[in-house]
Amino acid sequence: MRDNHLVRIDTNILDRITIDAPGRGKTVLARKDGNWTIATRNNTPADSGAVQRLIDRLQNERVTGFVEDVASNLPKYGLDKPQMQLTFSSFASENTAETKAGEQPFAGIAFGKPEGDNVYARLTDEPFVVAVRRGLLDQISPDPLQWQEFSIFKFKAEQIHRLSVTTEKELSLERDQNNQWHWLKGSGQINQANVQSLLNTLSSLHAVRWLGATTPQHGFEKPQLVLAFTTSPDNKASHMLTVGAQNNDGTWCTRVDGREGTFAISNADFSAVKLPLEAQATASPSPTTTPVTSVTP
Repeated sequence: MRDNHLVRIDTNILDRITIDAPGRGKTVLARKDGNWTIATRNNTPADSGAVQRLIDRLQNERVTGFVEDVASNLPKYGLDKPQMQLTFSSFASENTAETKAGEQPFAGIAFGKPEGDNVYARLTDEPFVVAVRRGLLDQISPDPLQWQEFSIFKFKAEQIHRLSVTTEKELSLERDQNNQWHWLKGSGQINQANVQSLLNTLSSLHAVRWLGATTPQHGFEKPQLVLAFTTSPDNKASHMLTVGAQNNDGTWCTRVDGREGTFAISNADFSAVKLPLEAQATASPSPTTTPVTSVTP
């Protein structure tokens, strides 16, 4: 009986996954100390859960049919110029008696033309052509930005030393030597509860999802909010977050300086970082009152 699993991946030796879609992008995912990074993005941390789901999905995928025993006519199935290729490799940093240093591919899948609900595919070390669900291909992104982890900041709230929030106006505060907040730009009482809520949300901010490369539609030309903060007493470790347009699902387009791409944050997180930092003054009688017509209930 021919094995109807699409591919068997030896995860014990798996160190690299290359996703290559000509004209659409190329991503190399690399395993490092048990976690995954994006090698094509200076080893930016990847969403290790998403990488594991990809491996599991491929391991569990069954072919929908065996099309040809010998792949003699690759152009017929679009496999001479695949729309996407996955390569699974081991990696050795130095030469050993058994292997040379570098990447050693041990499995690969090429995806060709779609046909109805299926797409033609071929394992690089097998002679035959198979058909698999077209939906499988739709779940594999060649865009490295889509593989980034969802954790945007990993600080403790008390590490944030200076804070500047710009909406219609700019407000700026800083911790003093006693760890109390005071205005650098702003007036009146500071709403301590709102400041703490903002810090809690900001310090461990998570993306709902990555949207990909930044475009004008993300609304950063006219941002809703720009938030700058430092995480060191000398204020040299600085970070900036910009929130642009709202998406149809209520999330908000957001980006961080020094990091490529746009991500979405939840409406709840946006509301938390936009809380008023100035305590609302309680209404007091004005010394000069203007006569008004009284309305009796």
